[in-house]
Amino acid sequence: MHKEINILIVEDEAIIANDIKRALEKFGYNVIDIVRSGELAIQMVEKTNPDLILVDIKLEGKLSGIDIAGTIQEEYGLPVILITAYSNRRMIDEAKLTAPYGYITKPFEDKELYSSIEIALHKSKLDIALKDAKHKIEKLHDVAIELAACESVKCIFQETENALKSIFGISDVAFYRREKNHLVLETKKHLGLFKTKYKLTEGIAGKVFSSDKVCIYSHQSEFLEFEPEWEDIESVIGCRIGDEDIFLAVSQQEKAYNTELAKILSILFKHTNETLKRIKYENLLKKKAVIDPLTNVYNRLYYDQAIKYEMKLAKRYKYDIGFIVVDINNLKKINDEHGHNLGDKALKLVASLLVSQARDSDHVIRSGGDEFLLMLPQTGKEVEIVENRMRSAIIVLNKKSKISFPVTFAIGSAFWNIEMNKSIEEIIKEADNKMYIDKKNSAKSRKTDEK
Repeated sequence: MHKEINILIVEDEAIIANDIKRALEKFGYNVIDIVRSGELAIQMVEKTNPDLILVDIKLEGKLSGIDIAGTIQEEYGLPVILITAYSNRRMIDEAKLTAPYGYITKPFEDKELYSSIEIALHKSKLDIALKDAKHKIEKLHDVAIELAACESVKCIFQETENALKSIFGISDVAFYRREKNHLVLETKKHLGLFKTKYKLTEGIAGKVFSSDKVCIYSHQSEFLEFEPEWEDIESVIGCRIGDEDIFLAVSQQEKAYNTELAKILSILFKHTNETLKRIKYENLLKKKAVIDPLTNVYNRLYYDQAIKYEMKLAKRYKYDIGFIVVDINNLKKINDEHGHNLGDKALKLVASLLVSQARDSDHVIRSGGDEFLLMLPQTGKEVEIVENRMRSAIIVLNKKSKISFPVTFAIGSAFWNIEMNKSIEEIIKEADNKMYIDKKNSAKSRKTDEK
């Protein structure tokens, strides 16, 4: 027997009480005391917190065994087995109201007593586990509310991690998100324990990602072969969260995780996944709201938001912002003579060229029907270099293009900084004027070539 079981006997007949004690000790139980009344029984329960109480229905004092059985089970949550010499219907009906864990009639065999105690202890263990599970599930309702308020992936994982620690006592956790052919660590505070990156088929993370079930490793021997650095770890649990994320937790204790825990965790991660899907959908909607559907570059609405942010940074860190205005030549003529499908292809061609020539920090915006605006943070006089690079790029692109006619554009640039005492609108207008000069010069040049 792994754990000593402490039993309190409540019996007012000394001979019977000692006979019960002898039988219990024979089976390896520890009798912490024998008391004769219900009042003393309550005092002893408060003092010793036994694992089980054997109570005779007929006792000295004002409280019967049925009275104290109800009190002990309701207030202390301890299992009670009723013992009685009576088995009439009225007595049984009264006893049932207290929901005892057992009911034994005298005289009884030692084996009968042992069986009743073991069943009562097992039932009590199950009831405790059920209450614990119910409590955790109720707590998960609060977690779902907290997750519903999250507006970022970081917040979602933080709330989930908090729930794992406060509800389940699991603190060494990691969340990984799929990025192409790797699983990348989302939680950053466990860098010394968890790898920052796995290949999709590598290690425990890879095994969890490829499984549609909760993975539980109860002994080090089950995972040390593919996680050789986890010499201090004895148990691991992991599961997939949706299509892109996984959860891992480790413990230094063997058999730290079981299937019952996995069932409740699956409820938590269902809430986590639903919130992740919501955030993904909301971000997609936000992106669609600021993306031009034809060219897949930003639209004017995005510019109105981005310029405020970039100006704030430029003022704080005292850097320049470059602007380039690009206008496709003769787009109306292209649409009229070749059709709008080819006109759309020309727009897409120019948009892709501008994106290819821009940095990740630059903003490419379709500002009008045939006009684009580029905003280049931390770019001053060198904006002209970018402009000339784009002039060269369109020439190269036309040579490779499958469109039957060359696509050209007019271009102009300018830059802004806080010392200029000019507005952004004035700077863009300056770039716009240069673009129109370029357009006129291009038109003159084409007429000269035609002659």
